[in-house]
Amino acid sequence: MLGSIKRTLRRLKNSTGGNATLLVALGMPVLIGGSGLAVDSAQWYMWKRELQNAADQAALAGAWARSESDTRLYYATRARQEYNANIATVSDIDTTPTVSLANWNGGNQNSVVVTASASRELPFSSFLTGRTTTVSVYSQASFSDGASYTACLIAVDEDDSGAITIGGNSTLTAQCGIAALSTSPSSVIINGNPTLDPGWVVSAGGIDDWLDTHTDADIHENIDGLTDPFANTSAPTPTPNPSQTYNCVPGTTTTTANTSAYTENWTYVYTGSIRNSLTEQSQTLNSTGATTTQTAATVANGTTEGTVPTTSTNTGSIVRIGSGSSATYRRTDTVYKTYTTYTNVIATTSQTQASLTQGTYAGGFQVSCTTVLSPGIYVIDGGRLKITGQYEVTGSGVLIVLKNGAYIDIAGGSDINLTAATTSQLQNVGGLSSTMSTSLAGMLIYEDRNSSGTSNKNTLNGNSSTVLNGKIYLPKSDITFSGTAQVTSACLLIAAARITLTGTTNMTSFCPADQEIEDSVGGTSASVKLVA
Repeated sequence: MLGSIKRTLRRLKNSTGGNATLLVALGMPVLIGGSGLAVDSAQWYMWKRELQNAADQAALAGAWARSESDTRLYYATRARQEYNANIATVSDIDTTPTVSLANWNGGNQNSVVVTASASRELPFSSFLTGRTTTVSVYSQASFSDGASYTACLIAVDEDDSGAITIGGNSTLTAQCGIAALSTSPSSVIINGNPTLDPGWVVSAGGIDDWLDTHTDADIHENIDGLTDPFANTSAPTPTPNPSQTYNCVPGTTTTTANTSAYTENWTYVYTGSIRNSLTEQSQTLNSTGATTTQTAATVANGTTEGTVPTTSTNTGSIVRIGSGSSATYRRTDTVYKTYTTYTNVIATTSQTQASLTQGTYAGGFQVSCTTVLSPGIYVIDGGRLKITGQYEVTGSGVLIVLKNGAYIDIAGGSDINLTAATTSQLQNVGGLSSTMSTSLAGMLIYEDRNSSGTSNKNTLNGNSSTVLNGKIYLPKSDITFSGTAQVTSACLLIAAARITLTGTTNMTSFCPADQEIEDSVGGTSASVKLVA
Protein backbone atom coordinates (compact mmCIF):
# COMPACT_ATOMS: atom_id res chain seq x y z
CA MET A 1 0.00 0.00 0.00
CA LEU A 2 2.74 2.42 0.97
CA GLY A 3 4.64 1.65 -2.18
CA SER A 4 1.58 2.33 -4.31
CA ILE A 5 1.20 5.81 -2.75
CA LYS A 6 4.84 6.60 -3.39
CA ARG A 7 4.54 5.58 -7.02
CA THR A 8 1.45 7.77 -7.50
CA LEU A 9 3.24 10.78 -6.00
CA ARG A 10 6.22 10.19 -8.35
CA ARG A 11 3.89 10.14 -11.34
CA LEU A 12 2.26 13.43 -10.17
CA LYS A 13 5.66 14.96 -9.66
CA ASN A 14 6.81 14.13 -13.14
CA SER A 15 3.49 15.07 -14.76
CA THR A 16 3.32 18.48 -16.59
CA GLY A 17 -0.38 18.53 -17.37
CA GLY A 18 -2.57 21.09 -15.36
CA ASN A 19 0.34 23.21 -14.01
CA ALA A 20 -1.19 26.50 -15.11
CA THR A 21 -4.41 25.78 -13.32
CA LEU A 22 -2.54 24.89 -10.18
CA LEU A 23 -0.40 28.04 -10.31
CA VAL A 24 -3.44 30.25 -10.87
CA ALA A 25 -5.21 28.62 -7.98
CA LEU A 26 -2.20 29.07 -5.73
CA GLY A 27 -1.69 32.78 -6.81
CA MET A 28 -5.33 33.81 -6.61
CA PRO A 29 -5.24 34.85 -2.89
CA VAL A 30 -2.25 37.07 -3.60
CA LEU A 31 -3.95 38.62 -6.60
CA ILE A 32 -7.18 39.26 -4.70
CA GLY A 33 -5.27 40.58 -1.66
CA GLY A 34 -3.22 42.99 -3.80
CA SER A 35 -6.36 44.34 -5.44
CA GLY A 36 -8.05 44.79 -2.06
CA LEU A 37 -4.99 46.53 -0.64
CA ALA A 38 -4.88 48.88 -3.64
CA VAL A 39 -8.53 49.83 -3.15
CA ASP A 40 -8.05 50.42 0.59
CA SER A 41 -4.85 52.42 -0.01
CA ALA A 42 -6.68 54.68 -2.43
CA GLN A 43 -9.28 55.32 0.29
CA TRP A 44 -6.57 56.10 2.84
CA TYR A 45 -4.84 58.49 0.47
CA MET A 46 -8.10 60.31 -0.35
CA TRP A 47 -8.96 60.66 3.34
CA LYS A 48 -5.47 61.88 4.14
CA ARG A 49 -5.45 64.46 1.35
CA GLU A 50 -8.86 65.91 2.25
CA LEU A 51 -8.17 65.93 5.99
CA GLN A 52 -4.77 67.55 5.53
CA ASN A 53 -6.14 70.28 3.28
CA ALA A 54 -8.95 71.01 5.74
CA ALA A 55 -6.53 71.08 8.68
CA ASP A 56 -4.11 73.36 6.80
CA GLN A 57 -6.88 75.83 5.94
CA ALA A 58 -8.16 75.69 9.51
CA ALA A 59 -4.70 76.40 10.96
CA LEU A 60 -4.24 79.36 8.59
CA ALA A 61 -7.68 80.76 9.42
CA GLY A 62 -7.03 80.40 13.15
CA ALA A 63 -3.64 82.09 12.81
CA TRP A 64 -5.12 85.02 10.88
CA ALA A 65 -7.81 85.42 13.52
CA ARG A 66 -5.17 85.27 16.25
CA SER A 67 -3.08 88.00 14.59
CA GLU A 68 -5.87 90.59 14.81
CA SER A 69 -6.88 92.07 18.15
CA ASP A 70 -10.59 92.15 17.25
CA THR A 71 -10.75 88.39 16.54
CA ARG A 72 -7.96 87.17 18.82
CA LEU A 73 -10.27 85.39 21.24
CA TYR A 74 -12.22 83.57 18.51
CA TYR A 75 -9.39 81.86 16.67
CA ALA A 76 -10.61 78.31 17.51
CA THR A 77 -14.13 79.03 16.24
CA ARG A 78 -12.73 80.51 13.05
CA ALA A 79 -10.44 77.50 12.53
CA ARG A 80 -13.29 75.01 12.90
CA GLN A 81 -15.46 77.02 10.52
CA GLU A 82 -12.76 76.83 7.85
CA TYR A 83 -12.20 73.12 8.54
CA ASN A 84 -15.89 72.34 8.04
CA ALA A 85 -15.98 74.36 4.83
CA ASN A 86 -13.25 72.15 3.32
CA ILE A 87 -14.56 68.71 4.40
CA ALA A 88 -16.81 66.74 2.04
CA THR A 89 -16.01 63.03 1.53
CA VAL A 90 -15.06 62.23 5.12
CA SER A 91 -17.59 64.58 6.77
CA ASP A 92 -19.49 61.60 8.21
CA ILE A 93 -16.50 59.70 9.57
CA ASP A 94 -14.17 62.44 10.90
CA THR A 95 -13.83 63.72 14.44
CA THR A 96 -14.18 67.33 15.58
CA PRO A 97 -10.77 68.92 15.00
CA THR A 98 -8.68 69.93 17.99
CA VAL A 99 -7.44 73.56 17.86
CA SER A 100 -4.78 74.88 20.24
CA LEU A 101 -1.93 77.38 20.59
CA ALA A 102 1.71 76.34 20.57
CA ASN A 103 5.17 77.88 20.73
CA TRP A 104 7.13 78.07 17.52
CA ASN A 105 10.68 79.12 16.71
CA GLY A 106 11.37 80.53 20.18
CA GLY A 107 8.11 82.47 20.37
CA ASN A 108 5.41 82.23 22.99
CA GLN A 109 2.00 80.90 21.91
CA ASN A 110 2.64 82.26 18.44
CA SER A 111 1.17 79.46 16.34
CA VAL A 112 -2.12 77.63 15.90
CA VAL A 113 -2.13 73.80 15.79
CA VAL A 114 -4.99 71.79 14.29
CA THR A 115 -5.27 68.00 14.52
CA ALA A 116 -8.02 65.83 13.01
CA SER A 117 -8.73 62.19 12.15
CA ALA A 118 -11.20 59.97 10.27
CA SER A 119 -12.03 56.29 10.97
CA ARG A 120 -13.96 53.54 9.11
CA GLU A 121 -13.88 49.76 8.52
CA LEU A 122 -12.55 48.89 5.05
CA PRO A 123 -13.34 45.50 3.48
CA PHE A 124 -9.85 44.09 3.02
CA SER A 125 -7.86 45.75 5.83
CA SER A 126 -10.55 45.06 8.42
CA PHE A 127 -10.68 41.39 7.25
CA LEU A 128 -6.96 41.09 7.84
CA THR A 129 -6.66 43.14 11.04
CA GLY A 130 -10.09 42.88 12.53
CA ARG A 131 -10.00 46.64 13.29
CA THR A 132 -11.17 49.94 11.74
CA THR A 133 -8.70 52.07 9.82
CA THR A 134 -7.83 55.57 11.21
CA VAL A 135 -6.10 58.38 9.31
CA SER A 136 -4.75 61.35 11.37
CA VAL A 137 -3.36 64.73 10.25
CA TYR A 138 -1.47 67.58 11.93
CA SER A 139 -1.12 71.18 10.79
CA GLN A 140 0.61 74.18 12.38
CA ALA A 141 0.52 77.83 11.23
CA SER A 142 2.59 80.58 12.85
CA PHE A 143 1.46 84.21 13.03
CA SER A 144 2.92 87.60 13.85
CA ASP A 145 0.82 90.59 14.78
CA GLY A 146 0.65 93.64 12.58
CA ALA A 147 2.04 96.78 14.20
CA SER A 148 0.58 100.28 14.12
CA TYR A 149 3.10 102.93 15.12
CA THR A 150 2.09 106.06 17.02
CA ALA A 151 4.44 108.68 18.41
CA CYS A 152 4.43 111.88 20.44
CA LEU A 153 7.47 113.20 18.52
CA ILE A 154 7.26 112.94 14.73
CA ALA A 155 9.82 114.32 12.26
CA VAL A 156 8.10 114.49 8.86
CA ASP A 157 11.11 115.45 6.69
CA GLU A 158 11.61 112.67 4.16
CA ASP A 159 15.38 112.50 3.66
CA ASP A 160 17.42 114.60 6.10
CA SER A 161 20.06 113.22 8.44
CA GLY A 162 19.29 114.01 12.06
CA ALA A 163 15.60 114.56 11.43
CA ILE A 164 15.34 113.83 15.13
CA THR A 165 18.37 114.86 17.17
CA ILE A 166 18.53 114.29 20.92
CA GLY A 167 21.44 115.92 22.65
CA GLY A 168 23.19 116.73 25.88
CA ASN A 169 21.75 115.42 29.12
CA SER A 170 18.14 115.68 28.06
CA THR A 171 15.58 113.40 29.68
CA LEU A 172 12.73 111.78 27.77
CA THR A 173 11.06 108.98 29.67
CA ALA A 174 7.53 109.39 28.32
CA GLN A 175 6.86 106.02 26.68
CA CYS A 176 4.80 107.39 23.81
CA GLY A 177 7.14 106.72 20.88
CA ILE A 178 9.45 108.59 18.51
CA ALA A 179 9.02 108.48 14.72
CA ALA A 180 11.17 109.78 11.86
CA LEU A 181 9.91 109.65 8.27
CA SER A 182 13.38 110.36 6.85
CA THR A 183 14.99 107.60 4.79
CA SER A 184 18.48 108.81 5.72
CA PRO A 185 20.77 106.14 7.22
CA SER A 186 21.11 108.49 10.19
CA SER A 187 17.57 109.78 10.51
CA VAL A 188 17.68 109.59 14.34
CA ILE A 189 20.87 110.85 15.99
CA ILE A 190 21.94 110.89 19.65
CA ASN A 191 24.46 113.50 20.75
CA GLY A 192 25.74 113.40 24.30
CA ASN A 193 24.41 111.14 27.02
CA PRO A 194 20.65 111.64 27.42
CA THR A 195 18.31 109.63 29.63
CA LEU A 196 15.82 107.99 27.31
CA ASP A 197 12.97 105.54 27.68
CA PRO A 198 10.67 106.42 24.76
CA GLY A 199 8.99 103.03 24.54
CA TRP A 200 9.72 102.59 20.84
CA VAL A 201 11.55 104.34 18.00
CA VAL A 202 10.46 103.84 14.41
CA SER A 203 12.10 105.26 11.30
CA ALA A 204 12.00 104.98 7.54
CA GLY A 205 15.79 105.18 7.70
CA GLY A 206 18.52 104.30 10.17
CA ILE A 207 18.48 104.79 13.93
CA ASP A 208 21.51 105.56 16.07
CA ASP A 209 22.92 102.34 17.61
CA TRP A 210 23.16 104.20 20.93
CA LEU A 211 19.43 103.65 21.45
CA ASP A 212 19.75 99.91 21.03
CA THR A 213 22.64 99.60 23.49
CA HIS A 214 21.54 102.16 26.10
CA THR A 215 17.76 101.78 26.27
CA ASP A 216 15.07 99.11 26.35
CA ALA A 217 13.20 100.80 23.50
CA ASP A 218 11.82 98.70 20.65
CA ILE A 219 13.82 99.72 17.60
CA HIS A 220 12.17 99.57 14.16
CA GLU A 221 14.34 100.98 11.41
CA ASN A 222 14.06 101.02 7.60
CA ILE A 223 10.29 100.63 7.85
CA ASP A 224 8.42 101.16 4.59
CA GLY A 225 5.14 103.00 4.34
CA LEU A 226 5.51 105.51 7.20
CA THR A 227 3.34 108.57 6.59
CA ASP A 228 2.62 112.01 8.00
CA PRO A 229 -0.62 111.55 10.01
CA PHE A 230 -1.69 115.13 9.21
CA ALA A 231 -0.74 115.18 5.54
CA ASN A 232 -4.37 115.43 4.43
CA THR A 233 -5.23 118.43 6.59
CA SER A 234 -5.24 121.98 5.26
CA ALA A 235 -4.88 125.42 6.83
CA PRO A 236 -8.23 126.88 7.89
CA THR A 237 -9.54 130.39 7.31
CA PRO A 238 -11.89 131.36 10.13
CA THR A 239 -15.25 133.01 9.68
CA PRO A 240 -15.38 135.78 10.69
CA ASN A 241 -11.75 136.76 10.12
CA PRO A 242 -11.22 140.42 11.03
CA SER A 243 -7.83 142.13 11.11
CA GLN A 244 -6.70 142.25 14.72
CA THR A 245 -4.01 144.04 16.73
CA TYR A 246 -2.41 143.16 20.03
CA ASN A 247 -3.20 145.80 22.64
CA CYS A 248 -2.58 145.87 26.39
CA VAL A 249 -5.29 147.72 28.34
CA PRO A 250 -4.16 149.32 31.64
CA GLY A 251 -5.74 147.93 34.78
CA THR A 252 -8.18 149.76 37.06
CA THR A 253 -8.18 150.29 40.85
CA THR A 254 -11.11 149.22 43.01
CA THR A 255 -11.34 149.99 46.77
CA THR A 256 -13.42 147.95 49.19
CA ALA A 257 -14.00 148.27 52.95
CA ASN A 258 -16.18 147.05 55.79
CA THR A 259 -18.63 149.87 56.60
CA SER A 260 -20.80 150.66 59.64
CA ALA A 261 -23.19 153.67 59.53
CA TYR A 262 -26.01 155.29 61.55
CA THR A 263 -28.07 158.50 61.10
CA GLU A 264 -29.33 161.17 63.57
CA ASN A 265 -32.38 163.40 62.93
CA TRP A 266 -31.97 166.99 64.34
CA THR A 267 -34.20 170.12 64.42
CA TYR A 268 -32.52 173.56 64.33
CA VAL A 269 -34.51 176.74 65.07
CA TYR A 270 -33.28 180.16 63.82
CA THR A 271 -34.82 183.53 64.90
CA GLY A 272 -34.14 187.28 64.53
CA SER A 273 -35.63 190.69 63.85
CA ILE A 274 -33.98 190.90 60.49
CA ARG A 275 -35.30 188.41 57.90
CA ASN A 276 -31.94 187.73 56.26
CA SER A 277 -29.90 187.62 59.44
CA LEU A 278 -31.24 184.89 61.71
CA THR A 279 -29.30 183.26 64.51
CA GLU A 280 -29.54 179.77 65.93
CA GLN A 281 -31.87 179.63 68.89
CA SER A 282 -31.97 175.86 69.64
CA GLN A 283 -31.13 172.38 68.38
CA THR A 284 -32.95 169.22 69.30
CA LEU A 285 -32.07 165.53 68.60
CA ASN A 286 -35.33 163.97 67.48
CA SER A 287 -34.32 160.34 66.67
CA THR A 288 -31.46 157.99 65.78
CA GLY A 289 -31.68 155.52 62.87
CA ALA A 290 -30.64 151.83 63.07
CA THR A 291 -26.99 151.00 62.40
CA THR A 292 -26.31 149.39 58.97
CA THR A 293 -23.21 147.33 58.13
CA GLN A 294 -21.66 146.01 54.90
CA THR A 295 -18.69 143.69 54.38
CA ALA A 296 -16.26 144.35 51.53
CA ALA A 297 -18.46 147.09 50.12
CA THR A 298 -17.14 149.07 47.17
CA VAL A 299 -16.11 152.53 48.31
CA ALA A 300 -14.50 155.55 46.70
CA ASN A 301 -10.84 155.25 45.79
CA GLY A 302 -8.75 157.11 48.38
CA THR A 303 -10.99 156.15 51.32
CA THR A 304 -9.06 155.73 54.57
CA GLU A 305 -9.94 153.91 57.76
CA GLY A 306 -11.87 155.89 60.40
CA THR A 307 -15.25 157.61 60.91
CA VAL A 308 -16.51 160.19 58.43
CA PRO A 309 -19.61 162.34 59.18
CA THR A 310 -21.86 163.64 56.44
CA THR A 311 -24.77 166.10 56.80
CA SER A 312 -27.97 166.54 54.82
CA THR A 313 -30.22 169.58 55.56
CA ASN A 314 -33.83 170.31 54.66
CA THR A 315 -34.09 174.10 55.03
CA GLY A 316 -37.47 175.35 56.31
CA SER A 317 -39.36 178.44 55.21
CA ILE A 318 -38.98 181.77 57.09
CA VAL A 319 -42.08 182.62 59.09
CA ARG A 320 -42.90 186.26 60.28
CA ILE A 321 -44.15 186.53 63.82
CA GLY A 322 -45.97 189.74 64.90
CA SER A 323 -46.18 193.07 63.01
CA GLY A 324 -44.73 196.45 62.86
CA SER A 325 -41.46 197.28 64.50
CA SER A 326 -41.86 194.45 66.97
CA ALA A 327 -42.16 191.71 64.31
CA THR A 328 -39.65 188.82 64.41
CA TYR A 329 -38.71 186.03 61.98
CA ARG A 330 -38.32 182.26 62.52
CA ARG A 331 -36.99 179.34 60.44
CA THR A 332 -36.96 175.64 61.37
CA ASP A 333 -34.46 173.29 59.61
CA THR A 334 -34.34 169.48 59.71
CA VAL A 335 -30.78 168.11 59.65
CA TYR A 336 -29.75 164.45 59.08
CA LYS A 337 -26.28 163.59 60.32
CA THR A 338 -24.70 160.29 59.09
CA TYR A 339 -21.58 158.80 60.69
CA THR A 340 -19.81 156.16 58.55
CA THR A 341 -16.94 154.11 59.95
CA TYR A 342 -14.53 152.42 57.48
CA THR A 343 -12.40 149.39 58.47
CA ASN A 344 -10.32 146.87 56.48
CA VAL A 345 -9.89 149.25 53.58
CA ILE A 346 -8.33 147.43 50.58
CA ALA A 347 -7.40 148.98 47.24
CA THR A 348 -6.98 146.45 44.38
CA THR A 349 -5.51 147.33 40.99
CA SER A 350 -6.22 144.86 38.15
CA GLN A 351 -3.43 143.75 35.84
CA THR A 352 -2.79 145.36 32.55
CA GLN A 353 -4.32 142.81 30.15
CA ALA A 354 -4.70 142.01 26.48
CA SER A 355 -7.96 140.24 25.63
CA LEU A 356 -7.61 138.64 22.20
CA THR A 357 -10.30 137.36 19.87
CA GLN A 358 -10.38 135.40 16.61
CA GLY A 359 -8.92 136.91 13.47
CA THR A 360 -5.68 137.65 11.60
CA TYR A 361 -2.70 139.21 13.35
CA ALA A 362 -0.45 140.48 10.56
CA GLY A 363 3.25 140.38 11.42
CA GLY A 364 2.64 138.50 14.66
CA PHE A 365 3.02 140.06 18.08
CA GLN A 366 5.02 139.87 21.31
CA VAL A 367 3.20 139.23 24.54
CA SER A 368 3.80 142.25 26.76
CA CYS A 369 1.15 141.84 29.46
CA THR A 370 -1.20 139.24 30.88
CA THR A 371 -2.94 137.84 27.80
CA VAL A 372 -6.22 135.95 27.49
CA LEU A 373 -7.21 134.25 24.24
CA SER A 374 -10.93 133.68 23.76
CA PRO A 375 -11.99 130.48 21.93
CA GLY A 376 -11.34 130.79 18.22
CA ILE A 377 -8.81 130.60 15.38
CA TYR A 378 -5.81 132.95 15.48
CA VAL A 379 -4.00 133.44 12.16
CA ILE A 380 -0.42 134.72 12.53
CA ASP A 381 0.33 136.09 9.05
CA GLY A 382 4.10 136.38 8.91
CA GLY A 383 6.44 137.46 11.68
CA ARG A 384 6.79 135.93 15.11
CA LEU A 385 4.55 135.01 18.00
CA LYS A 386 6.80 135.68 20.99
CA ILE A 387 5.82 134.68 24.52
CA THR A 388 8.25 135.81 27.19
CA GLY A 389 8.64 134.52 30.71
CA GLN A 390 7.14 137.57 32.42
CA TYR A 391 3.46 137.34 31.60
CA GLU A 392 0.66 134.83 31.95
CA VAL A 393 -0.94 133.56 28.74
CA THR A 394 -4.15 131.54 28.90
CA GLY A 395 -6.66 130.29 26.38
CA SER A 396 -9.07 127.38 25.97
CA GLY A 397 -10.55 126.31 22.64
CA VAL A 398 -7.68 127.85 20.66
CA LEU A 399 -6.14 127.06 17.25
CA ILE A 400 -3.08 129.12 16.23
CA VAL A 401 -2.37 129.08 12.46
CA LEU A 402 1.09 130.10 11.18
CA LYS A 403 1.21 131.46 7.62
CA ASN A 404 3.79 133.07 5.32
CA GLY A 405 6.85 132.15 7.36
CA ALA A 406 5.38 132.90 10.78
CA TYR A 407 6.92 131.05 13.72
CA ILE A 408 6.59 130.69 17.49
CA ASP A 409 9.10 131.52 20.19
CA ILE A 410 8.14 130.48 23.72
CA ALA A 411 10.78 131.63 26.19
CA GLY A 412 11.83 129.82 29.32
CA GLY A 413 9.82 130.55 32.44
CA SER A 414 6.67 131.34 30.51
CA ASP A 415 3.44 130.91 32.44
CA ILE A 416 1.25 129.38 29.73
CA ASN A 417 -1.96 127.39 29.79
CA LEU A 418 -3.33 126.72 26.30
CA THR A 419 -5.83 124.08 25.24
CA ALA A 420 -6.72 123.19 21.66
CA ALA A 421 -10.18 123.72 20.19
CA THR A 422 -12.73 120.94 19.94
CA THR A 423 -14.72 120.04 16.84
CA SER A 424 -17.76 121.98 18.06
CA GLN A 425 -15.68 125.08 18.89
CA LEU A 426 -14.06 125.04 15.45
CA GLN A 427 -17.51 124.85 13.88
CA ASN A 428 -19.46 127.22 16.14
CA VAL A 429 -16.75 129.84 16.74
CA GLY A 430 -14.31 129.32 13.89
CA GLY A 431 -16.99 128.84 11.25
CA LEU A 432 -15.31 125.75 9.76
CA SER A 433 -17.07 122.93 7.96
CA SER A 434 -17.83 119.69 9.76
CA THR A 435 -15.14 117.84 7.79
CA MET A 436 -12.40 120.40 8.43
CA SER A 437 -13.39 120.77 12.08
CA THR A 438 -13.05 117.03 12.58
CA SER A 439 -9.62 116.90 10.93
CA LEU A 440 -8.25 119.81 13.00
CA ALA A 441 -9.85 119.00 16.36
CA GLY A 442 -7.18 118.91 19.07
CA MET A 443 -4.69 120.91 16.96
CA LEU A 444 -3.14 123.71 19.03
CA ILE A 445 -0.54 125.14 16.59
CA TYR A 446 -0.77 124.50 12.84
CA GLU A 447 1.66 125.66 10.18
CA ASP A 448 0.19 126.14 6.71
CA ARG A 449 1.91 123.59 4.45
CA ASN A 450 1.86 126.26 1.69
CA SER A 451 4.00 128.49 3.88
CA SER A 452 7.61 128.98 2.88
CA GLY A 453 8.61 127.95 6.37
CA THR A 454 11.23 129.89 8.26
CA SER A 455 14.97 129.80 8.78
CA ASN A 456 14.26 130.78 12.39
CA LYS A 457 13.68 127.63 14.36
CA ASN A 458 10.49 127.46 16.32
CA THR A 459 11.47 127.24 19.97
CA LEU A 460 9.61 125.79 22.92
CA ASN A 461 11.39 126.43 26.20
CA GLY A 462 8.89 125.32 28.79
CA ASN A 463 8.88 124.96 32.55
CA SER A 464 6.59 123.63 35.25
CA SER A 465 4.11 126.43 34.52
CA THR A 466 3.90 125.63 30.80
CA VAL A 467 0.70 123.69 30.05
CA LEU A 468 0.11 122.72 26.42
CA ASN A 469 -2.91 120.55 25.68
CA GLY A 470 -2.97 119.66 21.99
CA LYS A 471 -0.95 118.98 18.86
CA ILE A 472 1.78 121.17 17.37
CA TYR A 473 2.21 120.62 13.61
CA LEU A 474 5.03 122.35 11.71
CA PRO A 475 5.44 120.48 8.39
CA LYS A 476 7.69 123.14 6.82
CA SER A 477 9.82 124.19 9.77
CA ASP A 478 12.07 122.89 12.54
CA ILE A 479 11.45 123.07 16.26
CA THR A 480 13.87 123.06 19.17
CA PHE A 481 12.35 121.70 22.35
CA SER A 482 13.93 122.33 25.72
CA GLY A 483 12.78 122.46 29.29
CA THR A 484 9.48 120.78 30.09
CA ALA A 485 5.75 121.10 29.60
CA GLN A 486 2.71 119.83 31.44
CA VAL A 487 -0.53 118.31 30.14
CA THR A 488 -3.85 118.35 31.97
CA SER A 489 -6.70 117.58 29.59
CA ALA A 490 -5.20 116.36 26.30
CA CYS A 491 -1.99 114.81 24.97
CA LEU A 492 0.86 116.93 23.65
CA LEU A 493 2.11 115.80 20.23
CA ILE A 494 4.90 117.59 18.35
CA ALA A 495 5.24 116.96 14.61
CA ALA A 496 7.70 119.09 12.67
CA ALA A 497 10.04 118.85 9.69
CA ARG A 498 12.94 118.28 12.08
CA ILE A 499 12.97 118.07 15.87
CA THR A 500 15.86 118.84 18.20
CA LEU A 501 15.76 118.05 21.92
CA THR A 502 18.38 119.99 23.83
CA GLY A 503 20.13 119.17 27.06
CA THR A 504 17.57 120.91 29.27
CA THR A 505 14.64 118.84 28.02
CA ASN A 506 12.93 116.91 30.79
CA MET A 507 9.71 115.23 29.66
CA THR A 508 8.23 112.39 31.66
CA SER A 509 4.73 112.51 30.20
CA PHE A 510 3.07 113.69 27.01
CA CYS A 511 -0.42 112.52 27.99
CA PRO A 512 -2.78 112.65 30.99
CA ALA A 513 -2.99 109.37 32.87
CA ASP A 514 -6.21 108.26 31.17
CA GLN A 515 -5.24 109.08 27.57
CA GLU A 516 -2.76 108.02 24.90
CA ILE A 517 -1.57 109.17 21.48
CA GLU A 518 -3.77 107.77 18.72
CA ASP A 519 -2.35 109.39 15.56
CA SER A 520 -0.61 106.66 13.55
CA VAL A 521 2.40 107.11 11.28
CA GLY A 522 1.85 103.69 9.66
CA GLY A 523 2.82 100.18 10.49
CA THR A 524 3.35 96.63 9.31
CA SER A 525 0.77 94.04 8.31
CA ALA A 526 0.17 90.81 10.16
CA SER A 527 1.81 87.71 8.63
CA VAL A 528 0.81 84.03 8.69
CA LYS A 529 2.50 80.91 7.28
CA LEU A 530 2.26 77.14 7.51
CA VAL A 531 5.20 75.69 9.38
CA ALA A 532 4.12 72.05 9.83
